[in-house]
Amino acid sequence: MKPATGAQLWSLRNVLREEPEATFEKLAKAGYTVAEPAGFNISDLTIQGFKPEELKSLANDQGLQMVSAHFQFSTEDALTACDCAASIGIKYIIRSFFSNEIEQNSEAYKRAAEALNQMGATAKSFGLQLAYHNHAHEFELVNGVLLFDILLAHTDPELVVFQPDLGWLGYAGHDPVQLFEKYPGRFPLWHLRDIDAETRKTTAVGRGTIDFKSAIANRELAGLEYAIVEMASDVVDPLGEILSSHKIIECWF
Repeated sequence: MKPATGAQLWSLRNVLREEPEATFEKLAKAGYTVAEPAGFNISDLTIQGFKPEELKSLANDQGLQMVSAHFQFSTEDALTACDCAASIGIKYIIRSFFSNEIEQNSEAYKRAAEALNQMGATAKSFGLQLAYHNHAHEFELVNGVLLFDILLAHTDPELVVFQPDLGWLGYAGHDPVQLFEKYPGRFPLWHLRDIDAETRKTTAVGRGTIDFKSAIANRELAGLEYAIVEMASDVVDPLGEILSSHKIIECWF
């Protein structure tokens, strides 16, 4: 089955703030059908500076659906975050990296996995599915153990799925297909982000070093539903890069 293609809105936060209607219109005209926001502010319940219902309306007006969103929250904040996420009708609530919150060792990652299970249970109670988004640091080997493997092995598949960032995977020197084979069906959302060979920074999909075709050939094994293009914050023209990326990924799926 062909996955829906989407754009990560955090990449576009500056242009979206300046020209919200025009930005969504350009994404829709390029062929995207999904928009994924990030930047949840728990103090005022906004996402990227917008009220959730306003952001959803802007997307829907151009035929774009919001099926997932990045919400940074803790087990203590889970009720508030999930209530907000459920109010805009998304399917996946995504928790990205723990970063400096935990140490780079096995026991810390086991505790992180248990926290994800707890967050996932709360998400389920709101009709949501929790997903975890990786960066590069989860792919550090500690005493021969891959830290990301701990998160996968110690989370309940019913409560926690994963959104692999293929750019960070490649940057860390890991093959996503090996993960798909070991944990089939647990990767329903992907971030497509390419890495320039010389600068090691983000570039338009298809222009860098990431072997997307190998991953895409195994998309059914992974359980892929949504392929979402992301650009890093330091990309000069993130909207232009995201728009041009769609032409490439449409040829692959």
